[in-house]
Amino acid sequence: MDWLTNLEQAKEEAVKTKKFILLQFEMDGCSGCKKLETTTYKDQIVIDEINEWFVLLKLDLIKDREVRKSLGAYWTPSIYFLDQNGNSYYHFNGYLPATEFRAMIRLGIAETIMSRGRYDDIIKIIEKDLNELADTSFYPKLLVARETAHYIKKKDNSQLKKMLKEIQNKYPESTEAKMYFWDE
Repeated sequence: MDWLTNLEQAKEEAVKTKKFILLQFEMDGCSGCKKLETTTYKDQIVIDEINEWFVLLKLDLIKDREVRKSLGAYWTPSIYFLDQNGNSYYHFNGYLPATEFRAMIRLGIAETIMSRGRYDDIIKIIEKDLNELADTSFYPKLLVARETAHYIKKKDNSQLKKMLKEIQNKYPESTEAKMYFWDE
């Protein structure tokens, strides 16, 4: 994996490749950063997915003060999903093992492109290997993001309502289980 270390260069590469930027803030002595390097970033599926979907950028939380301040970053490792202009639409603070990381990046992509109307892309990316992500803490969020994309695209909320009911049964303590607001 080739990580850039300059935001402007990453934005240029993102424009050229039509990808989004996956920014990781790190700093000396960051144990979570080291664990990402030795475990998560060694996983071949993680490598393939982040190389396919992102321009990779690592910045130092202390040294890259202006970017940190503009994004409100305060933790390492922290992962930010940026568009080609450097705008952030989602971020996650902390270390994640490979499978959780894969689920989190799908959610980050969905949050980044939902407002752009790229519903088919969201559905395709979330559904890629979705069964492998069923045991992750992000799974209910992924299901809701996928069904939200379907709902907005088709203007039919029946699948979203059904999915939220299923989530209430299978994941009753999840935030998503509490999201059902329709009166029947």
